[in-house]
Amino acid sequence: MKETEILKIDSRGRIVIPRSMRKALGLKENSYIMLISDSEENELRIIPLPFSEDQTFMRIKVIIPDTPGALSQVSKVFGELGLSLLYGQTVVIKKGQTAEWSVISPIPEMPVDDFEKILIEKGNAISVHVERPMKSKMI
Repeated sequence: MKETEILKIDSRGRIVIPRSMRKALGLKENSYIMLISDSEENELRIIPLPFSEDQTFMRIKVIIPDTPGALSQVSKVFGELGLSLLYGQTVVIKKGQTAEWSVISPIPEMPVDDFEKILIEKGNAISVHVERPMKSKMI
């Protein structure tokens, strides 16, 4: 069921998500959400996340070949390591040559440098850049 509300942003940039919407989505105090802004569409999306405890995430930019199956191969590594993919977006950089996969995921239980190396070796990534751990922010 879709619900629509008109909300006002306060002087500090905050909004209040109406109780009926929080209840429908199972959002409680200290729930995590992901906020995605799309300036091309002039829209914000709020997506509930399945975490209730303090969680640390990483943002990763993976350069992969722009070939069939390349994204599947690198994403398979996440599955093998038991990592959730909270968000992913793929953009072709140079058609038929390279693409960029941007991902937000929980931190793996290994050094980040080792994780980068595994994505290159097992996932056939061309390069990997992990933005060091980021703490989630409460809205």
